[in-house]
Amino acid sequence: MRKVLLITAVLLATVFAAEGRRPRFSRTERAPLEIISDTVIYKVDSLGAILMGPDSLPLMDTVATYALREQLDTLSRYFWSHIDTVTLADYDTLMAEYNDSIVNNLPGKQEFRKIRRAIKKAYRDSVIENTPRILETFVIPDSLYYERSLRWTHDQGTNRIRLEKIDTTSNYHFYDLPIYKNDADAIYLGTAGSASMQTNYFNRRDYDIAPFFTPYMMYSYDPESMPMYNTKSPYTVLSFWGNPFAETTREESDINLLSSQNITPGLNLSLAYQRYGSTGMLINERTDDRTFSIGSNYLGKRYEMHFGYLGQNVNRTENGGIIDPFWVCDTIVDGKAIEVNLKSASTTLRRRTLFLTHSLAVPMNFFRKNRDSLEVGQGTVVYLGHSFELSRYTKLYTDEIGETDTYGRTFYRDQFNIFKNASHDSLAVRRLENKVFMSLQPFAPDAIVSKIHAGLGVQMLRLYCFDPSDFVTGGSIANQFNTYVYGGVEGMLKKYFAWDASGKLNTTGYYAGDFNLQGNIKLSFYPIRDGIHITGHIESALKTPHPFQKNVYFNHHVWDKDLSRTTESRITGSLSIPRLNLTAFVGYALMTNMLYYDENAEITQSQDPVQVLSAYVTENLKLGPFHMDNRVLYQVSGNQQVLPLPKLTLNLRYYFQFPVVKNVMEMQIGANGIMYSKYYLPAYEPDLGVFYNQNIKQWGRNPYVDAFVNIQWKRACLYVKYCNVLHSLTRGDYFSAYNYIRPTRCLKFGIYWPFYVE
Repeated sequence: MRKVLLITAVLLATVFAAEGRRPRFSRTERAPLEIISDTVIYKVDSLGAILMGPDSLPLMDTVATYALREQLDTLSRYFWSHIDTVTLADYDTLMAEYNDSIVNNLPGKQEFRKIRRAIKKAYRDSVIENTPRILETFVIPDSLYYERSLRWTHDQGTNRIRLEKIDTTSNYHFYDLPIYKNDADAIYLGTAGSASMQTNYFNRRDYDIAPFFTPYMMYSYDPESMPMYNTKSPYTVLSFWGNPFAETTREESDINLLSSQNITPGLNLSLAYQRYGSTGMLINERTDDRTFSIGSNYLGKRYEMHFGYLGQNVNRTENGGIIDPFWVCDTIVDGKAIEVNLKSASTTLRRRTLFLTHSLAVPMNFFRKNRDSLEVGQGTVVYLGHSFELSRYTKLYTDEIGETDTYGRTFYRDQFNIFKNASHDSLAVRRLENKVFMSLQPFAPDAIVSKIHAGLGVQMLRLYCFDPSDFVTGGSIANQFNTYVYGGVEGMLKKYFAWDASGKLNTTGYYAGDFNLQGNIKLSFYPIRDGIHITGHIESALKTPHPFQKNVYFNHHVWDKDLSRTTESRITGSLSIPRLNLTAFVGYALMTNMLYYDENAEITQSQDPVQVLSAYVTENLKLGPFHMDNRVLYQVSGNQQVLPLPKLTLNLRYYFQFPVVKNVMEMQIGANGIMYSKYYLPAYEPDLGVFYNQNIKQWGRNPYVDAFVNIQWKRACLYVKYCNVLHSLTRGDYFSAYNYIRPTRCLKFGIYWPFYVE
């Protein structure tokens, strides 16, 4: 009882102190509880007295932890029922009696300190909870400080960010595989998570550090493509795509999980997990490609940081493709009954990456009279930065091919250089790289010359590839110590013009003399809403082939070649009109000493220059409820024997879109078709992990069509797709790579569901 009385006294004292005087009422005026103070009021609920502040913030909600509920409720009913019905004279008498009871029942000092701490903590927590979380940083424009969620990627060499749009619509997430996100088609092994290569030559990227990971990087991230987030409220994404009701021998499941939350307005932590995998349409093509990532970033007034960990595991059983296309093109035999080249083979890849990129902004406005009025990141600023990366990549290929396995031995051209019946080929790369850089902002972040940067990089590589001398020496490990310098300049003129130029030169080590020069320009006009944007890009590069390309000693392949440096020059341009949903791209590339894998899957260098001309158009037309989303790719290769490309690739998605419940649910019903012109579709060599050129059979001109129903239910996107609906009406040559088939008829379901607070 003493504790309860003390608490009540503290509450009353706080009220009177806030007002500076005791409330005054007329003799005949009742004194309702709500007008005791203009800024502080009392409320009583089932938990007892709760002190409320000017903005209705709870100042003390822990009273119940220091008093029995029954005592508190009894006291509350007695006291407040009287205070609301008495006149001022009765009020004074009641308060005098109440104060006497408090004085006679004071608690001890220790209990009093506990109560004070509880009150202070409750007040502090309530203020923190209700304080606006405003992002203030030099990294992004102040117009984005109040955005609910931001996503971007960063450049390890400068710590500059590239903002990306967070799109939660069904149109953006329609394609379950990332290989279809930005291209009309892709070359892959027919299962989710398998080795892949973009059809559009200008979308292909070589992973120079570890070339054997190139076919699998489209399903994962590297430090510069890993998304970073800043969110005002927790942001969570749950995504699934697959055929959960299919039999286990044909099951496919693709999962994407993301959880991102800001600890402070500038500090974010994100966890992500994604898995692409399937048992496949054929035997021995089970694929499991998983990536787990931890990302953190800090955007402060002067300090910027990006940190992350990436782990990718790929496990795939290799079948080498079907033996005879006849069983796909001219029969209706079940895929699991078709003979394949390899009965027992598998590939395992592992990647672990830890990285940190951070920089500090140092204002240099010493002589400005109004320097104190400059906003964050304005004026003359020097940015000092450092980047660190530690990575390890491994690859292991194994197989068992007996003496009587005619198909397997023929597939590998009867080459068995180490063991006659089995293979165990491994590669490994360890990378430790550090960069230091400095960036100068001479005038302002939006000036015609806004940034000038320069940096120095030190790279240490440790490479392993089997060599016969390993039987004597116990291992052959090559160490590289490479250094390079880089720099660049950029600028802009408001929102109408932007440009940049950059270059990199390797100074010492294995890659000494290699360079890369590039420049970009962007023009924007605004005769219509969202504007018209024209961009241009020019690039020239000289590159030394990777050691794993020069020297190979596998059970099925052996070579030691003196390969010359390759050169490539590119000129590209694009046009974007967001209002019309139109994007057009044209590119030209010229390569000398180009590397490719010939019909024997052996690396070869072209003696003649190779040219590529590419044009790509995406246009989303709308005629009432009928939509036509078109992707058209046209390519011309100057040498189809070196670089085979389909001349025409079509990706057409036609559908009806209509509201089911206005402003709540939208539905799409339609079909998506992919078709490419005939050409020598690349083949795949499992032990090397590369696509190579074949000259046996041309494939193409056969549409692959999926029927679908998409539902946009507020934020959630629901998908139902029936794959390959024309399977029984057309020829069966629906190949995604030479002797690898696309999924046959099956029913797939998918959901993309983001969770966040507006």
